[in-house]
Amino acid sequence: MVGNLAAWLLDSALAAGAGPRTALREEDRAWTFDELAQKVTRVSAALRTLKVQRGERVLVLMRDTLEAAAGMLGAIHAGAVAVPVSELATPDDVQDYVLHAGAVVAITDATHESVLDAIRTETPDLREVVCVGAKLPGSHDFWTIVDAAEPQPAAPSGPEDVCLLLYSAGSGPGELRAVPHTTKTVRAAEDSFAKQLLQLTSSDRILSVARLSTAYGLGAGLFLSLAVQAEALLFPAQPHSKSLFEALRTFKPTVLFATPSVYAQLAHDAEKEQIPKPLAKLRCAVAGAEGMPERLIPRIRSVLGTEVVVGYGLTEIFQFALAGRSDDPGARPGVCGKPLAGVQVRLVDEDGDPVGVDEIGTLELQSGSLFTGYWGGESSQHEELRADGWFTTRDRFMIDREGFYHHCGRVDDLFKVGGKWVSPSEVERALTAHEGVWECAVIGADDEEGLIKPLAFVVTNVGWEGGPKLEAELKEYVKKSLAPYKYPRWIEFVESLPRGPGGKLLRYKLRPARRRRRAETGTGHDF
Repeated sequence: MVGNLAAWLLDSALAAGAGPRTALREEDRAWTFDELAQKVTRVSAALRTLKVQRGERVLVLMRDTLEAAAGMLGAIHAGAVAVPVSELATPDDVQDYVLHAGAVVAITDATHESVLDAIRTETPDLREVVCVGAKLPGSHDFWTIVDAAEPQPAAPSGPEDVCLLLYSAGSGPGELRAVPHTTKTVRAAEDSFAKQLLQLTSSDRILSVARLSTAYGLGAGLFLSLAVQAEALLFPAQPHSKSLFEALRTFKPTVLFATPSVYAQLAHDAEKEQIPKPLAKLRCAVAGAEGMPERLIPRIRSVLGTEVVVGYGLTEIFQFALAGRSDDPGARPGVCGKPLAGVQVRLVDEDGDPVGVDEIGTLELQSGSLFTGYWGGESSQHEELRADGWFTTRDRFMIDREGFYHHCGRVDDLFKVGGKWVSPSEVERALTAHEGVWECAVIGADDEEGLIKPLAFVVTNVGWEGGPKLEAELKEYVKKSLAPYKYPRWIEFVESLPRGPGGKLLRYKLRPARRRRRAETGTGHDF
């Protein structure tokens, strides 16, 4: 059985003769498989000179660069556990991640060096910070210590030893949930997702704009592309259309991984700039990490010039559970497809009994890529990994007579914006911290593209008047306290909020008073 994940990915490629071929690109830089293997073994050795032990956690907080890839793989090669986190995380978020994971080393870049430096006194287990382009006295310069290190063999690891910790995007405030993965789970995802569903091969050129801090992005953009020995282009910037169109022109990918929000943005801007069918040369376009609006599929087909594989995935299985092509026989826009090979699914009612065709039930699944339990043995109010190997999700589905699965909402109130979960209560707390807000409620609402964005209903405090000025002020206020993609795109001022007899907010009774316009996307943080 294969043990160390990083060694398996790199040694398999070198043994197959892939060494001289390009493995990863980033803007105008490129590393061959030989060069990547050399960098990873040196990062591994450098971490061991910093006394990183097997099983200790190494946080990776940086943009999706070659150094980020080498940092994650190097940590795994050293026998440690790589913990990638979003570069959009706030300083408070980063502190929570470091404490929750028990990270002893953090690898970062100049943009985030000061964030880690500021939390050092509150995170006593964080012994070292390694920074690409270090400027602060408490940091090690990444390339200085890597170039000085002598390569070492991979630390011995078993196929079921934890080597990766991913924070579930559905974690809400006060409910951080970290999902451990192993070589075994990644290999199962490679077989089911990369090979059987997408038929990825070494001749593919992969462009993924999903972030490496997510299971979708890390699998598509790094681990699974290396596993099939394909060439991948890393995309450090937030995915604006201009840079994406340029990457499509120069890199000429055969496979694109993105969120529906990115496809909607590309379709909008392709029409605006009169770019005819910019995705027509793709072998495969993949959409994941958020729901696919029905009205977007025809635009992807007619404006962008491609069919699309639409999938529903989970961090807990490191891949899609359900997927299908938009031109599959019997497929309809907005449907999540059918179970992947190697993934068993079922829908159950509140008593755990199976539901019938055209009935709504909670999704449960089994898979060879399924995790074995949350970090530290933690549990969730809604999700459960049972002793019989079935995992209960937070999502409700319906199966039709053709066997296609339709997503019917969440057991909780969370919703996704550009592939990232948003907790209404977190946004509500940020809004009510403003002196002009007496109380508020947040829901997900469709914009004109059919994509979900936050909508806030606000009851103003005494002496404050609702209107465009306060709306703009509240939006900026939330942007400064939360990750920017979480701010409400629209605010409606109301006299009161609907509540039940016991005072409980009846969120399901909130409805937009007017049709939503296309949500703002100018910052790039929606994606």
